Amino acid sequence: MSYDFDMNGFGDAPDPRGAAKDVADRRPRHAGGNNGEKNQPGPRPTSFHKGLPHCVNGLPDEHAFKTFLRALTGFDYAPNVNAEFNVPLGPENAVGAWRDGMAHRPAVKAVDVFFSETAPGTPPNVRNWESPLAGLQGVLQGPQPMEIAQAPAPRLGGSELTAEMAEVYAMALLRDVSFEEMKDPATPAAGGITVGEIVAELGALPWFDLGADVVDEGTLHEYRRRDARLRDPETPNEPAHPVLDTQNLFRGSAPGAKDGPQISQFMLIGNVGRGNPADRAPGADGTPVADSPADGFINFGVQRVDQRVNVHLEGRDHMTDWALWLDVQNGADVRGTDAYMNEGSGAILPRFMGTPRDLATYVHFDQLYQAYFNACLLMLESGVPFDLGFPSGSSHATRGSFATWGGPHVLSLVTEVATRGLKAVRFQKFQEHLRGRPEQLAAMITLAANGKADLLGTSRMGFETMVAELEHKAPKIMHAISTHNGAQNAARAGDASIFPRVGGTGSHTLPDISAKNYLLPMAFPEGSPMHAAYGAGHATVAGACVTVLKAFFEMSDGSPGEPGVGRPLTLERAKTDETLWTRKTMAGFGLDNVYVADDANQRLSLKPSDHYTPADITMEGELNKLAANVSIGRNFAGVHFYTDYYDSLRLGERIAIGIMQEQLATYRDCITMRMTSFDGDRIILVGDGQGGAEIHVRPVGQRHWIAVSDPWWNRHAGGEFGVA
Repeated sequence: MSYDFDMNGFGDAPDPRGAAKDVADRRPRHAGGNNGEKNQPGPRPTSFHKGLPHCVNGLPDEHAFKTFLRALTGFDYAPNVNAEFNVPLGPENAVGAWRDGMAHRPAVKAVDVFFSETAPGTPPNVRNWESPLAGLQGVLQGPQPMEIAQAPAPRLGGSELTAEMAEVYAMALLRDVSFEEMKDPATPAAGGITVGEIVAELGALPWFDLGADVVDEGTLHEYRRRDARLRDPETPNEPAHPVLDTQNLFRGSAPGAKDGPQISQFMLIGNVGRGNPADRAPGADGTPVADSPADGFINFGVQRVDQRVNVHLEGRDHMTDWALWLDVQNGADVRGTDAYMNEGSGAILPRFMGTPRDLATYVHFDQLYQAYFNACLLMLESGVPFDLGFPSGSSHATRGSFATWGGPHVLSLVTEVATRGLKAVRFQKFQEHLRGRPEQLAAMITLAANGKADLLGTSRMGFETMVAELEHKAPKIMHAISTHNGAQNAARAGDASIFPRVGGTGSHTLPDISAKNYLLPMAFPEGSPMHAAYGAGHATVAGACVTVLKAFFEMSDGSPGEPGVGRPLTLERAKTDETLWTRKTMAGFGLDNVYVADDANQRLSLKPSDHYTPADITMEGELNKLAANVSIGRNFAGVHFYTDYYDSLRLGERIAIGIMQEQLATYRDCITMRMTSFDGDRIILVGDGQGGAEIHVRPVGQRHWIAVSDPWWNRHAGGEFGVA
């Protein structure tokens, strides 16, 4: 008798590729929609046009903008021909500018040079747009980039956008205040304002007061985003009358993201080192060094990843002068002029993350899946078990997990979903919404505040209304911004070593904004990347990667029972066994303390939190917080809004779930994977081993499970389970 594998014996098994295609074909598609502002006549001051030629007032050439729109949406691919993307780029006489797409007389007098220098006598080159057509490319796993939609971005004139602008202004003022110091209302921030004054003025804005009337579109997605600011999604009516405070300020929107310290433990802690502690290199006093979570080193094989980061220089902000802002808006590449914290001798000294600027520095240079790859390493090295519904591993008596449902599987997938998320969000950025960045809206606010609102065309009234509300409801914040910008400009004028700096304006007369300089102080010299704000790439990748981690690792305290050789976890038990939905705390992760950066030691070390224990926070909550830290870290830098985070996180979640569902259809085993969504839904992915793969959801506040169809996939594009 032969025991060789017989391919013919596999003939009746479903074709894996066909099964995955069937799953993909049944997935609903949603065309989505934008807020209409990119199609309005006039200068379109809320749309993204960074890199196009602009006049001295920062308004784009109309012909160039229309050329940009056509290049993004109005072409057909042909065999052996690439999309030209023949669009005017940068000032006409700048190095790297592209003019062929602008064979006409400009409707406005575009600035033809850069004003700034990146070194003495050295003007910047022009930056390119980053992957503007990536959203039109296909993928072989998961939803196609254009199949999952995002809700329209907040419109000019609405309460939500005004609150978002006030928020990024406040974030800039608090950039160098540690998260531990933010608990004290008396702590001073930049511009002569305190933490307490900032929180009070933000809380006075109607959008942050859930009992106040707001100007909005009356949509369900607006209601969800507003409610998520102050409440946990799993307790949508609690507290009854929430207020903005230092505990929910700048926090995430998913379960557990508002619990515990601001920074996730997964961005701070390490593993216990390999080997016998007595055999490791001795410390300064001759005692053996035993790595602990508080040392912040993650085991990566036999190498180590240090959780400390080289952080940008405290007190140094950028783009606070109109000429510097305008250059960046025209595509000036001033990257590489950053300054860093050092120890006085000039050596850069890595620190644990404890301030908004620390987070901003991290998300300035991270590889987009980096934080989640590190979190995966932490969980693997700490012995966190895999999902109890896997056909191998702790639930099985003889089959271990490695190539499938083990370390190599999850480490590969947690990075793989990042590329799918980036393509999906590029479609939202460039082909759908084309939302302007905060730095651009702040400049338009500055024009309106200084009597130049008439330049803004049909958007004039919207910006005048926004300025009036900001100056009425948040006068101290706005005054502090203008004061801080003035101080930044004075410091740059008095120190010739600071770059980029203005080298002259030639014959151009720039707007006088000295009375009300409401430009947004930026953490990065170059401001935002060369792509639109909504959705956010970091947040989409965060949503996708964290969803994979929550699905692969066991988030509950549920018991697998006695190992056997049958199916470890049925769909029915996964739905009904409440122990499988009881969240594992960080005490179960093996932590003795919750850690924060030690301000007293310049954040060179970690210390136990004075306020929280490991039992107060959950592993799932810290993963959700990790996604929020990275995403909102971009807001602290000034390059994104809150809605960019909120909606993109959920876009990434759906991309990852679609990929995992298709993969389940290719397996010969019965499999269940459980997770709680960013909205608090209970979700089960189940594969039947015969080419079928389904998603079952129990929404928050409901007792019944639903086989997922159109409404869940498109909840955040409008409509939820049949509710418009």
